[in-house]
Amino acid sequence: MHVSLLIVALAAIGQVAADTNVPAKDELAKQSAERVLALARQYEFYSDASRGTKLTLEDKPVLTYSNPVRGDVYGDVFVWTHEGRPEVVAAIFDYRTNKWIDSELHMLAGRETVGVRDDRIFWQPEKPGTRFQPIPAAAAPAETAAKRLSQMRTMAREFSVQRNHPEQGKDALRMLPQPIFRYASPALNIVDGAMFVFVEGTDPEAYLLIEAAGKEKPAWQFAFARMNVVEFDARYQDQPVWHVDKVDWDTMFDKQEPYAIVRENPRRGLNRSR
Repeated sequence: MHVSLLIVALAAIGQVAADTNVPAKDELAKQSAERVLALARQYEFYSDASRGTKLTLEDKPVLTYSNPVRGDVYGDVFVWTHEGRPEVVAAIFDYRTNKWIDSELHMLAGRETVGVRDDRIFWQPEKPGTRFQPIPAAAAPAETAAKRLSQMRTMAREFSVQRNHPEQGKDALRMLPQPIFRYASPALNIVDGAMFVFVEGTDPEAYLLIEAAGKEKPAWQFAFARMNVVEFDARYQDQPVWHVDKVDWDTMFDKQEPYAIVRENPRRGLNRSR
C-alpha cells in the first residue's frame, strides 16, 4: 500500500516538473526570437557601396524554423526589399547547442549590394547574387492575384532540388507548399512574385523565386539561392536548371560571395567572432 502511494506521488511530482518545463521552453523561444530580431535590425543593406539606396527590412520574419537534426536551434528568416522586391534574405538562428548565433545571408539582386554594420561595410559580394531565367513554356500571367498564386504554386511544384551533403549523401529536399513571401513592384515592373523554400525539417536550404516580370508583356521567370555550403542541383520538369558547387567555410566567412555567414558569440553582446 505504501509502495503504491509512493509510486503515485512520484508520478505526480514528475507531471508537475514536466508542466513547469513548458513555460521555460516558451520563454527560451521568446528570448531567442528577441535576440535574432535585435541582430536583424543591426544590419543595413544598400544597393551599392555609395549607400545611395537603403533596402527596407520587413520586420516580421517570413519563416520561423528549428532543426532537431543539428541540435537545439531557433531561427527566423528575414527579407530586405527595394521597391517591394526582396533583394537580401537572411536566416538568422540561435544555435543554442553550440552557444552562438549565425546569420546566413544571400544577395538576391542582380546588381551589387553591400552590407553595413556598426557604420562599416562588412559584406561586399563581387558578383551578382542570382540569375533569373525564363520558365520554359509557361502560360502568360493570369489577370488576378489569386489566379497568379495558383500558377506560381503549380510551377513551383515542377521544380525539385537535390543536395549532396558530406554526412547524409544525396537527398531530395522538401518544398513547403505555400510561399513564405509574396510581393509585387510596379516601379520595377514586377507584376507578382513569390519566394518558396526547400527545407530540411523546416530549416531553409534553398530559396526559389518566381516572378511575373515585364512592362508590356509580363512573363514568368525564376531564380534559386542557396542557404548551405553544400552542392545543390535543381531540375524543372526533370530538366537541369541550376547547379552550385560546394564552397568552403573560410570563403563564406570572408563575406565576398553572394552567400555569406556571420557568426556571433551572444555572451560578448552580439559581437562578431567571424
